[in-house]
Amino acid sequence: MAAVNAIAIIPARSGSQGLKNKNILDLCGKPVLAYSIEAALDSGCFERIIVSTDSQQYGAIAENFGAEVMYRGGDLSGSNATTLMVLRDIFNRLSETPEVFTLLQPTSPLRTAAQIRDSMDLFTTSIAMFDFLVSVTLAEHSRSLVHPLDRRGGLSEFNDDYSSYHRQGESDYSPNGAIFIGKTGAYLERGHFFGPRSIAFIMDKISSVDIDDRIDFLLAEAIINARSEGRLDV
Repeated sequence: MAAVNAIAIIPARSGSQGLKNKNILDLCGKPVLAYSIEAALDSGCFERIIVSTDSQQYGAIAENFGAEVMYRGGDLSGSNATTLMVLRDIFNRLSETPEVFTLLQPTSPLRTAAQIRDSMDLFTTSIAMFDFLVSVTLAEHSRSLVHPLDRRGGLSEFNDDYSSYHRQGESDYSPNGAIFIGKTGAYLERGHFFGPRSIAFIMDKISSVDIDDRIDFLLAEAIINARSEGRLDV
């Protein structure tokens, strides 16, 4: 496959706050991080797969599964370090800045190599019109169901008869965090992947599981086990 971007970046900071060391927890026999590395390798899209981390332990795991590692400094190791800061650090350290890059977050272990290839194909064929690609999935709730509570904790913003609500016909989507593709120059100028120059890559609900807390982890574990036992086809 002749890809426009031959570099994948996987940011894997240690010290996560919600679920401790979520990037390297054992998920059905492999560290969570390994799933993203393997999917990137199996996609056949990349000449380089770089894991950015602040941890020697994480780095050793990444190298063991076939990725190269760039260790980030202390200023990029805290929770205040943004994706833009991490990516800028990587680009500054590369001998040649790629025209296009792919960002794969390690907390999306159910994202497949085929989905990476399909997203690359979509971006490649749309590259004249779009600077970015962001993976999305059908939102759990329509925007018509999502409102803030008022100062009293009341439902004054919920003015419709939600007892008769039907999901059919509603098509609201939300980013799932699994795949981001960007033109490097455009990303460094804009600072994020969203807006009118960004195209959506739609993914199914199962592949969109994003591990943020213990419930997410248990869900991913259950899905992987169900797949391996032939109880789930996707």
